[in-house]
Amino acid sequence: MVEKKDYLGVSSPLSLAGPSSRDELLQKQLVLTLEKNNMYESETISALRNSVMNKLEEITKRFIYEASIRKGLTPDDAKKAGGKVLTFGSCRLGVQAANADIDAVCICPRHITRSDFFEGVYKMLAKRPEVTELTAIRDAFVPIIKLKFSGIPIDLLCARLNLSTIPDDLDIDDTSLLVPLDERCIRSVNGTRVADEILKSVPDIPTFQTAVRCIKLWATRRGIYSNILGFLGGVAWALMVARVCQLYPNACASTVASKVFSIMVNWQWPHPVVLRESLEGPHLSSIQSWNPKRNPIDKTHKMPIITPAYPTMCSTHNMTNSTFRIVIGECKRAAQIMDKIMVGSLPWDALFEDHSFFKNYRHYLQIVVSSDDSLRQLQWSGLVESRLRGLTNKLESIHGLVLVHPYVEGFDNIYTCTNHEQIAAAVNGVGHHHSSHQHDTNGVKIYTRTFYIGLYFRLGSGQIDISRPISEFKRYVRSWEHYNEQHMGVVVKYLRRSVCFKIIFLSFYISFLYGMMFK
Repeated sequence: MVEKKDYLGVSSPLSLAGPSSRDELLQKQLVLTLEKNNMYESETISALRNSVMNKLEEITKRFIYEASIRKGLTPDDAKKAGGKVLTFGSCRLGVQAANADIDAVCICPRHITRSDFFEGVYKMLAKRPEVTELTAIRDAFVPIIKLKFSGIPIDLLCARLNLSTIPDDLDIDDTSLLVPLDERCIRSVNGTRVADEILKSVPDIPTFQTAVRCIKLWATRRGIYSNILGFLGGVAWALMVARVCQLYPNACASTVASKVFSIMVNWQWPHPVVLRESLEGPHLSSIQSWNPKRNPIDKTHKMPIITPAYPTMCSTHNMTNSTFRIVIGECKRAAQIMDKIMVGSLPWDALFEDHSFFKNYRHYLQIVVSSDDSLRQLQWSGLVESRLRGLTNKLESIHGLVLVHPYVEGFDNIYTCTNHEQIAAAVNGVGHHHSSHQHDTNGVKIYTRTFYIGLYFRLGSGQIDISRPISEFKRYVRSWEHYNEQHMGVVVKYLRRSVCFKIIFLSFYISFLYGMMFK
C-alpha cells in the first residue's frame, strides 16, 4: 500500500483506498471481457513477436556491419559498430492486443546515414520470404519503413546516435545522447524513452496495463483512437491512465478505468496533464520541451497531455475544436455507463458498444484515394491521411459548420477494370469490388482507400459553400513531389446520410462475402 507521504506525480493522491470485494469482482469480469475481445496476445503470438524482433536485430546488425565495411572500417571495427532495435508504443508498455503491430526503432552509429538505412535495410528486408507489404516512406516527418514480417505489421524507424558503436547494453534513457541529434532522431528515440518513463511513473504496472487495455478497447470501438486525425493516440491514452493511477494509487484496474472518464470530463483544460515535474536536460538546438510560456504554439493546444521524457512534448497537438468536443462527449457517455457497471446494472460489454458514426450525421464528405500500384497506394493514401487534419481545420472555420468529425479508419478496396469507364468508376469509389485474394490477371487493378468526414451544420444556416477548403485540400495533396496524375487520384464528394450508409453497408457486405468465399 502507498503511504500518504510517498506518492508519484505532481500532486497528492485523491484517494488511498484499496479495492473492495466488489471492485475485485468487477476487475475479474473486466479481464474476462478483455480476453473475449482479443486484448491479450496468446503465448504463440508472443513467441512469434519475440522471434521477429530477434530477426530484425540480426538484420540491423548485419546491415550496419556491411555498410561499415563499405565505408572503410576494418572487419573488427565494423563488428564492434553493433546496432540495436528497440520497441516503443504498446509493445514497450506491455499492453499489446492479439492483432497489434510492432513499433520499433533501429539504433545506428553515427557513420550510418539515414539514406544508408533506408536503402540497405529495405533491400535486406525485400529479400526475406517472411516479409510482405514492404514500403519505405522517406519524406514523412519521421521517415518510416512499413512491412509485415511473418504476418505481423511493423513500423520501423531509424535513429543515428553520435556514437561510434551501439552496445547491447545501451542506456537509451541517458539524455546526453540527445544533444547532437536532429529533431527526427530525437522523436524516433523518444517513443522508447517515453514508454520507459510512463512505466516508472505508475504505482502498480499490472493495474496500469489492464486499465490501458480497457481504455484502448473503448476508444477504438467509439472511433476516437487516432493521433493523426486529432483524437488521442495510444501514448496519450496511456498517459491519461497513468495520471489516474497516480491519483488512485491503491485502486484496482476497474476503478482506475472508471475514473479516467470523469477526470477527463472535469479536468480544467487546457491545464496540462503531466506525470512529473518539468525535467531539466541538456540544451537541444533542434527541439524544445513543451512550454506554453515560452513557445506560442504550445498555448494553442486544447487538451495538452504531456510526455514525461526529456524533451517533453504534447501528445495531443493534433486535436481540433471538433475532436475535443467529440472526445469529451464520449467521456461523458462512458462515465454514465460506468456508473451503472460499477453497481452491477450493466455488463462491461455496454462500455464497448460500437460507435454509430454513419448514422449520427445527415451530411458527409467522402475522400477516395486511388492508385494503380499497391505499394504506391500505401504511400499515397498515407500521405493523404496525414493531411486530412488540414481539411478538417479549414472546414471548421466555415461559418455555420458546427462540427467536423473525421472517421478514424479508411476502407480499402481493389477494383479490376477492363475499360476507361470502369477505371473512372473505381477512382470515384463506385466500381465493382474484388477481394485481394483474387488472382485475376485480366484488366487493370485500381487500389483505393476511402475516408469519411461527418458534418454537422447549424440549424437555419441555409446553403453553405464548402467547395473552397475542398479545392485547397486537393491542391495541397497533389503538390506532393511524388504525385503522378497518371497513376494517382483523389476525389472528394459530398454525400447525404442515406447514400453514405448504403455505400458503407455494401462495402462491409461484399468484404464479408469474399471473406467467406476465400476463407
